[in-house]
Amino acid sequence: MFNRIFHLLLSLAAFLLLQQARALSPLPATSDTLRVDLADVEQLFMQQNLPLLAQKYNIEASRAAIVKAKLFENPELSVEQNIYNSNTRRYFETRRNGQNVVQLQQLFHLAGQRNKRIRVEQFNSRLTEHEYYDLVRTLRLELRSSYLDLHYQLQQYRLLNEHALSVEKLVNAFDGQYQKGNVALKEVIRLKALLLALENQQLELVNQINQNQSDLRLLTASPTTAFFLPVIDEASIEGANTGMLTFDQALQLAQENRSDLQVASTSILRQEAVVKYEKAQAVPDISLGGIYDRAGSIMYNYTGITLQMSLPLWNRNQGNIKIAKTELEKSKILLSQRQLQVENEVMQALQALREAEQLYSRTDPNLSTDYKRLIGGVTENFAKRNISLIEFIDYYETYTETMTQLLQLRNSRIRAIEELNYTVGFPLITY
Repeated sequence: MFNRIFHLLLSLAAFLLLQQARALSPLPATSDTLRVDLADVEQLFMQQNLPLLAQKYNIEASRAAIVKAKLFENPELSVEQNIYNSNTRRYFETRRNGQNVVQLQQLFHLAGQRNKRIRVEQFNSRLTEHEYYDLVRTLRLELRSSYLDLHYQLQQYRLLNEHALSVEKLVNAFDGQYQKGNVALKEVIRLKALLLALENQQLELVNQINQNQSDLRLLTASPTTAFFLPVIDEASIEGANTGMLTFDQALQLAQENRSDLQVASTSILRQEAVVKYEKAQAVPDISLGGIYDRAGSIMYNYTGITLQMSLPLWNRNQGNIKIAKTELEKSKILLSQRQLQVENEVMQALQALREAEQLYSRTDPNLSTDYKRLIGGVTENFAKRNISLIEFIDYYETYTETMTQLLQLRNSRIRAIEELNYTVGFPLITY
């Protein structure tokens, strides 16, 4: 009685899990499928990625700040007119007996403040451009990683789905034979347990596939109904030249191409410009102008020249100069930290690729084909009862695990290549 209840519960669990896996099947309708290679998906990414588009506006804004810094101060015009003339008893007297004052002033920045301010804004613009390229570098790695993960996950899903369908046929056949009393219940239960494990793996894989699909849609600003189907030439990946550069060569490439390093080095140049600008700010500005006073001065139609400036007795911009110098020293330390980080990342990426390549090169290239041929014979012999259930399950579990590991190994190798390209900031290895 207990065996029959357990058999019923296992059958129900396998059925429900199978239905859920099929309901979440990552394979969409044909109309929703985008068959894209890496070049296609990168083109979509560069054209439609929203953070990149937003960062481009930051670049335009930084260029506008340069234009703003180049502009001279506007002259200031002030006009004074008396309202009521008590002598002539007239309002707004504008003739000889009236009183009005006209004053015009122009502010001049001394000590090259304007040119130094322009220089600071030019470095700000350069920083914004480097930050844009660093964002491209970071998001491109995320894009390519999601794309490659998706490619191998879909292959693994097809593998598991094929196995699940084969085992499901065996389960149905053995279930029928069990009803006739030709096979033991334990064999049916063991097969259903195998089917349940395969379907559970499928379900976990579907969730991973859906996550990568979501990431790709987000990175390319594609519709939520879009389904990316990677098109990859496995032969080109197999033939990728991973000949090792020396650490010094890879580090030199990273120092020349890493946009985050360029951000750090440009920050120092910008801060040096800020120090010069703040020192120039210590020199007072001069306001030069002229004045005309019709009747309110010691003579009629008085004209004069005006000169106005603050006296730098107490405030000589010492605080801002000190802040700028402190920020400069901070920028130098951050550059040293960034250089140290790049060195370690380059070393780590080289080691990871070397290890992945060594492991991959030791793998028998015919292992996948041989295993497929073997498992076909195993399934046929088990159906004919030439091998035991334990042997069949052992072969099937080993085959599934081996094929999954092969796919993961290929993915690890190509991911190591992508990581090295990202680390040096340059497509060092192409495929």
